[in-house]
Amino acid sequence: MRVSCIIPAYNEESTLGKVLRVVKKVRTIHEIIVVDDGSSDKTYAVAKAEDVRVIRHPENRGKGAAIKTGYQYSKGNILLFLDADVTTFAPQQLTAVLRPIQNGYADFVKTSFSRSRGRVTELVVKPLFNILSPLLHLHFNQPLSGQFAIKRNLMKNMKIDDRWGVDIQILLQSVKKGIRIAEVDIGGLEHKHQPIQDLAKMSEDVMRTILSELGILAHKHKLIIFDLDKTLIKQRSMEFIANEWGFYRAFQRLQQYQKEGKITQRSLQAKLASLFRGKTMADIQTTCLKLHMQDHIVKVVEHLQKRQYQIAVISLVFKPLVDFFAEKLSIDKKNIFAPDLISNDEGVYTGELTTPADADPSCCDALMCKTGAGKMLMKRLHIQPEECIVVWDGRSEMCLSRTCGLSLAYKPPVPCGDITITNPAEILIYAE
Repeated sequence: MRVSCIIPAYNEESTLGKVLRVVKKVRTIHEIIVVDDGSSDKTYAVAKAEDVRVIRHPENRGKGAAIKTGYQYSKGNILLFLDADVTTFAPQQLTAVLRPIQNGYADFVKTSFSRSRGRVTELVVKPLFNILSPLLHLHFNQPLSGQFAIKRNLMKNMKIDDRWGVDIQILLQSVKKGIRIAEVDIGGLEHKHQPIQDLAKMSEDVMRTILSELGILAHKHKLIIFDLDKTLIKQRSMEFIANEWGFYRAFQRLQQYQKEGKITQRSLQAKLASLFRGKTMADIQTTCLKLHMQDHIVKVVEHLQKRQYQIAVISLVFKPLVDFFAEKLSIDKKNIFAPDLISNDEGVYTGELTTPADADPSCCDALMCKTGAGKMLMKRLHIQPEECIVVWDGRSEMCLSRTCGLSLAYKPPVPCGDITITNPAEILIYAE
């Protein structure tokens, strides 16, 4: 595979020549491109003197813009990006960065350094990652690094801003896309010190990039639909209630009949509803107090609501149970779809069920079609399917998962959906 080395440069006349002379010693690099991002010093002349290709911006547009320009003009299958202000590059360091991709066990390679971190990393990136890493499974020694390599075909799908922070933007997008990432320690590197005013602007851009990529500032999705069992709560609610109320054997027998095809899902739900005859909402609430919500889910939903997401629950679990937990999460009752138990004037359940209008089964044998409910909800909220995320446990929402733009399967028994997650906090990564 051919390698293109792309070096964005802005007023780097004092260091660029040395960087280029090191790069030219690496035999596996076939093309060197310097993108002069509107420099006012002799950066352009230094690059031309080293007999490499130079693309010049008429004005300073930002590091991200320079990276995009370099990518557009490059021809290599592997793209190696380097900072122009590093004073201690060695050929073996660059070879080490390329090796994981060339050997076929990574698609994106970021670097870490055996040195004290720069001021932006130490004061901005490191503290922010220390907070987010335990929740989002981001474990990198050096999250901010201008030295990285990536397969060319992956760059075309990256959304790159013009400002600083582009390297961490590509890293976070790679994490979200499930790209194979390798981190290579390339030893000691020293950067030219930047003026404090430049560092302030860089810090602002980097922090904005991190928060935007994690969906804290902006998002393209508008609606997140949750299931209840094994998603918002840890247990299977109907199974738990059956055990608490003494009809567990009947519950198991009905489930077995449904698995064997002796009864439909609709019949199963109707028969289960009959077991609630004579019970009240107070009985359900007392039992629901013994059920437990997923770790972090309260905070996750709270963060999503602060970011103006619509939150909904679509479940085949009976609505009084869903309402109990939805209320704890401050979810709008109009965004809850579930078969509802009918009660008499005294508030005692009759053992009968009703379902939301227009949510009758169209693709399954359940009492309520989750896809139909989802479409009803999207229509009412004026939201397109591609703007919707469904979070489920990988068991009973297959039709709904195919309807929504993104399907997150939480600890499914077998791989399914678009992405598998193991911590509710990971929703914050994918909710853009």
